[in-house]
Amino acid sequence: MNGEEAMPLNEIKRRVITSFMSLTARQIALRAISFISLNIILAKVLPVETLGIFNIATAVVTFFAFFSDIGLAASLIQKKEAVTDADIKTVFTIQQLIITTLSLIIIIGAPFAGSFYGLNADGIWLVRVLGVAFFLSSLKVVPAVLLERELRFQPLVVVEIAETLVFNILLILSVFQGLGLWSFSIAALSRGVIGTILIYVLAPVKVGFKVEKAAAKQLLSFGIPFQLNSMLALLKDRLVPLVIARMVGPVGIGYITWSQALAFLPLEVMNIIIRITFPAFSRLQDDKPSLSKAIGKSLFATSLFVYPVLFGLGAILPAFVSYVVSPKWQPAVSSFYLFAFSTFWAVISTTLTNVLNAVGKIKLTLKLMIFWTVLTWVLTPVLVSVYGFTGVALASFIISFTSVITVVLIKRFIEIRVLDAVYLPTLASIIMGISVYVFADNFVRGWETLIPAVVLGIIIYSAFILLLGKNRVYTELKSLKNA
Repeated sequence: MNGEEAMPLNEIKRRVITSFMSLTARQIALRAISFISLNIILAKVLPVETLGIFNIATAVVTFFAFFSDIGLAASLIQKKEAVTDADIKTVFTIQQLIITTLSLIIIIGAPFAGSFYGLNADGIWLVRVLGVAFFLSSLKVVPAVLLERELRFQPLVVVEIAETLVFNILLILSVFQGLGLWSFSIAALSRGVIGTILIYVLAPVKVGFKVEKAAAKQLLSFGIPFQLNSMLALLKDRLVPLVIARMVGPVGIGYITWSQALAFLPLEVMNIIIRITFPAFSRLQDDKPSLSKAIGKSLFATSLFVYPVLFGLGAILPAFVSYVVSPKWQPAVSSFYLFAFSTFWAVISTTLTNVLNAVGKIKLTLKLMIFWTVLTWVLTPVLVSVYGFTGVALASFIISFTSVITVVLIKRFIEIRVLDAVYLPTLASIIMGISVYVFADNFVRGWETLIPAVVLGIIIYSAFILLLGKNRVYTELKSLKNA
């Protein structure tokens, strides 16, 4: 699997388009399943506190997970030369030594985490089980990154389908059997076992324990700065469950994570595109004209899919909470709109930082991440002390304005036209959002009237996209077809 040849530009384009079409439809379906399972079905039947405990336990494990590969996985994707057996074994060996240690720390230290956050006995066991699942998931990293490097995403999608179905089916069945927090433990462990076995069946790769000094040095030269970025992103984005949880408690965390999950849901499409474009941008880093065009197409495609979902969610949310999920989530509505503004900016800033990473400007993105991390740590506790759990979303809203810095930085290296890429989806989404809000406010009173509101939004958005930019959309679709 690790033998590879130089990939021509046309082949890169073909694989990017094929991967995008394959991933998008399936990933949207999978994320929809997970979202409906956790944020609608379980949000309706479980106490806010239970979901808060699950999110706290997940954040504890996620904190350790970011120390797991010191950027070696990203190094394999970004590496210009062919990946060797020495590279693979070096990455696997170093990573597993680190992950085994971290997993033991999670399992042994679970009671300390429980004491710090006020978790009950079931919550402590949930931390332990998630620690085991974390170890299992780490075994998938090497075959997964080799597939991503080759822009072969279909096997990864199959694995994710299996994992998502196993997790959500077992979770819902266990909850309705009255197993409470143990439902999450059973589902997470089963997902880890199934996913690990399946990826080696679909994409077998020969791993082993060996560290070659030359390979380690080369991979770490990119990997360490890259992972420092990820660690800073962790400190920035996981401040809430790890630290603020002490200030707002499990119920406050429940409101924060629920509103954040809704607001960040549209970014699942962006994550798919970024997952594909990172290796594609890396292979185009020496061809600036092609890279510039690829960035424009990436921004247009991302905003074309993300913005209508974002504005649509904002339009139906008041009626959705009151008549579909449960009025108990009403306190989280204002946080959603603040987080949604961050999502709007993230389409631009995340795409451009992805470009900087892909072309090797990792130290620059590291400085950006330090800046955003410091702002988050300074603003969030202060605003939470004044506005309660809503202060978390308010801090995110304020910090999102600094995303314009990424535009300034990227233009130092390559010519891009951001406004040209996003104005059409933005305008059409605003028109659609206003229309759907009026309809939802007057007519949505349950699932049976929510579905027509969604259909109406799709029709209005599609109509205005074609009305205001038929030639642009046609040109983009034609270029993708001819790629």
